[in-house]
Amino acid sequence: MSRKKNSRQWARLRILCSGGLHLMTLIPDALELVRELIPNSASQLYLLAQQSPEDVQEANVLGVLPPPNGYFYGDSVDFGVLPAEARARAAHVLEARLGPVSNPLGTLTLLRDSGPAFDTDDEEDLGRVANYFDHALRNAVGINGGAGIGLSGVIEDEAMLLATTNGDILFLSDSAGALLDQLASQEQQVFDRRTLPPFCLRLVESVVYGERYPWRLPAGTLELAGGVLEARAQWMSAGSYDAIHSRTVGIFLKFVVPMPLRIWRALGSVELSPQQMEVAFWMGLGGGREAARSRMDVSDAVLRDCVKAVYEKFGCTSEAGLLAILRPAISRM
Repeated sequence: MSRKKNSRQWARLRILCSGGLHLMTLIPDALELVRELIPNSASQLYLLAQQSPEDVQEANVLGVLPPPNGYFYGDSVDFGVLPAEARARAAHVLEARLGPVSNPLGTLTLLRDSGPAFDTDDEEDLGRVANYFDHALRNAVGINGGAGIGLSGVIEDEAMLLATTNGDILFLSDSAGALLDQLASQEQQVFDRRTLPPFCLRLVESVVYGERYPWRLPAGTLELAGGVLEARAQWMSAGSYDAIHSRTVGIFLKFVVPMPLRIWRALGSVELSPQQMEVAFWMGLGGGREAARSRMDVSDAVLRDCVKAVYEKFGCTSEAGLLAILRPAISRM
C-alpha cells in the first residue's frame, strides 16, 4: 500500500491535532507519523511565541526575562547538531509555513540526508500536514482548558530544586535538571545549572513579592514536547521580610501527559479503522458514546457498530470498561 492511501495514519494525525492540545505538546507523536507519511531523516518545528503586552510589561515590572521569542523541536537522532547545521548538511529540504502570510505562526521542515529529492507528492502531503498543525494551533484549548483537557492528565515524572531568592540554585535533582534541559532546548538555549531559568525565576519572584503583586500565583505551566510542565514554588524556611534574602525557595515540578494525548496513544495499541478510532477517541475524551455522537456526523447504526467493534478489540463490554483502559487515574495541581 502506498503512503498516499495510508488512511489509518492520516486519520491518526487528524485526530491527534483535533484534541485541543497545543502543537508543542503533541509534536513528538505527530512527527513520528509524518516520518511514515513523508519519509524523511529528520524533522524540525519552529513556533513563534504569542506574547501579549501584559507578558512583557509584567516581566519588566518583576525584573525577569520576558517569554522566549519561539519554541523549537527537532526529532533528529543526532541531538548534538544545531538546527542550522542539520539543514545545511541535508541533501534535500522541504519546508511549509504555518499560519497565514500576514501572521505566520512558524515553520515545519523535513530533511533528507540521502535518497531521492522531495517531489510534488511530498509537497502536497506536507501541505496537508501543515493544515492539521494550523488547526491544532488555532483550536488549542490550553493548559487551563475544560474537562479532559490540559492539566487533567497522567504524571510521568516529578522533580524538585532549591534556590535562593536571587536565583542561585542550591540543589537540583537529576529529574529536575532533565526537565529544565528539555525546556531550554525548546528555546534553543543552554540551561546553566547554577542559576534558575526565566520560567523558574518568575515563580520565585511571585513568592518573594507576593504581598506587592498578589495577582501572581506561585505556580505555572508550560507546554513541553510530549507533555506539560507544571511547577509551583514555596518557601522552604521561615524568616521575616527583613531577612528575605536568606530564605530558600523550593520549586516542585511535574511532567504531565494530558489526557487527550494519553487516550490517543492508548488507541494505537489495537488495530482500529479510522472511523472506529475517532469514535473511541471522543468516547474516551468525553466520557461516553454521547460525546462521540455530538462530535461526529454518523448515524446511530454506524455509531453502534463502531462502539461494538471498539469493545471487542479492547476486550471490554461496556463504556465503563473502555474508559478504565483509556483514562487511568488523573492528577491535577
